[in-house]
Amino acid sequence: MSAQKKRRVLLTRENNEALASALSAKGVGVLEIPLIRTVHEAQDEDVADIMREMGSYDWITFSSANGVRGFFREFFKNFDDIRSLGIARIACVGEATAEEVRRLHLRPDVVPAVSTALAMADAMAEYETLDNLKVLCVQGSLSLPELPKALDQKHRAIVDTAVVYKTEKLAVDGNSKDVADFKKYGADAAVFASPSAVESFVANAEKLLLEDGAVRPKIFSIGPTTTEALKKYGMQPYMEGGDIAGLLFAFLEAEG
Repeated sequence: MSAQKKRRVLLTRENNEALASALSAKGVGVLEIPLIRTVHEAQDEDVADIMREMGSYDWITFSSANGVRGFFREFFKNFDDIRSLGIARIACVGEATAEEVRRLHLRPDVVPAVSTALAMADAMAEYETLDNLKVLCVQGSLSLPELPKALDQKHRAIVDTAVVYKTEKLAVDGNSKDVADFKKYGADAAVFASPSAVESFVANAEKLLLEDGAVRPKIFSIGPTTTEALKKYGMQPYMEGGDIAGLLFAFLEAEG
């Protein structure tokens, strides 16, 4: 099968091992053009304050899989027993985040049907009243203040935030083999997993212009917040959902 005919998927973030392997195993060509980089770092003083409070939180919320990884990286520097979390219930914004929690043999108590911060806050309030409960919101450097604000002002919770990773937008390497390949042949699908990846794609648009005859990819969005960012820049997602692998396989199979 020629490079032009082989089904191809563009991935736009770093650390795509699981998805890339699953696609490759199905004979799908994978192009990786990282548009953002995640740095797992936290302010030592801020983390120390949070860890001193560990065991006192009623809820811990995670807004991304990177948040889960970053938080527990810091947690296990301070504790050698998962029970040091105390009795905290766990809320995850979507299934991808929840799956990262399950890898640690923890069961999320709340995963909203709609993968947004506000839906997560409302789902937590449906689970139990949050009035005067202590909530730790684990976030990244580009996280919007919607969740802490909703928990505080709407649901009257006592809220702390922990920023455990930083997202950096990357400049596309114009000499990259995958960039040249994408420009020449395009792809059947392109996956976006965060608003910051969308913004970086727009910033790098001139370096990613498709040549005549290249396949313009269908856009796959991980959730509503990313979809909103795509639409802001005039890009209409073809499919949206946390199970990106499942959506891609269904799409590629239907396309033949």
